Amino acid sequence: MAARWTLLARVPSLARSSHCLSVTSTGRAVLYSGELKPREPVDADENSKGSIHVFDLAQSSAASDSKWNTVNATSPKASVPIPRVGAASAIIDDRLYVWGGRGGTQMAPLGVEAAGVYRCAVTDNALSGKVVWEKVPAVNESEAPDPRSYHAMVSHASKLYVHAGCPESGRLGDLYSFDVLTGKWSTLAPAPGAGRGGTAIAVTKIGASDVIVRFAGFAGHQLGADNVVDVYNIATDSWSTTVPEADPSHGRPGPRSVNGFVSFQSTKFPTARAVLYHGESEASNLGHAGAGTFWDDVWILEEKGSGAETLQWKFVPVEGTGPAGRGWFPSAAWTNKGDTKVILQGGLLSSNERSDELWSLEIA
Repeated sequence: MAARWTLLARVPSLARSSHCLSVTSTGRAVLYSGELKPREPVDADENSKGSIHVFDLAQSSAASDSKWNTVNATSPKASVPIPRVGAASAIIDDRLYVWGGRGGTQMAPLGVEAAGVYRCAVTDNALSGKVVWEKVPAVNESEAPDPRSYHAMVSHASKLYVHAGCPESGRLGDLYSFDVLTGKWSTLAPAPGAGRGGTAIAVTKIGASDVIVRFAGFAGHQLGADNVVDVYNIATDSWSTTVPEADPSHGRPGPRSVNGFVSFQSTKFPTARAVLYHGESEASNLGHAGAGTFWDDVWILEEKGSGAETLQWKFVPVEGTGPAGRGWFPSAAWTNKGDTKVILQGGLLSSNERSDELWSLEIA
């Protein structure tokens, strides 16, 4: 088993961190918002507000910057999400959904109305001209999650799942779902452990159950030293906690936050459930204005038996050249014909610069 990274593109105008990136079922990587300078949203001028940047992974095999396509918004101004930092996105039925983040001159979490949920279609017809955003109405807006940034969000069936993040002060550990068909928010069981920002969650299957798995995050310090993986059972609305077995030679992943963690499928490795990669190992003394130190590793979370208690970490060595260690990037992946590619765009480097690179990762 080895990890092989491929550099797909470098576009200086797309350098950013704290952004959104999600991939459609047909392999379109959709990039939205973020920051180039700390606390200053990109794509913020009148012509760029609401724009998305699309890369067709199905047509790419080697570096080709021209494959990025910027699509500006044509929606009524009231329907275009304001530029934001630390938001989260997910795909349902080839529509991009965005919720949360921080913005404005004070860079406080966006209020309930401005947070979203927003969506736009990412199809051939939708991208033939300009992108059309719409605000998805909630039937119970008063039950929406508290405004926040640096939260995690994933999709499963017709629902978005929003977890943790940073409100006006402190950190959260709650979990909500939003059904995009009914427009209903639901409060779910809160996660165990400390409230946190910069955590990552992935939807996968353990045994016969659809679950959300969580590892690490930031709670005033990097989490993960206890080696705990938290598992949320979607059907029973309940959490359990497990410590996966260590890799016999390499142990377990180190503490981290603002890292990548995605569901993973492989025809070669059918026991693989998720892949963990990169992230911040030590925070900067300057806080959000500086860069800490970063991991550049790759780990597979495997199910060795049937159930969460049989999980095991497997270290995956990187062959050839890969991206420099980084953090503050969104988790994204594309599964095609039973095999998952991790998609990594941008992020904050140890030089305190934002990357403009787009990479794909295959494990074989």
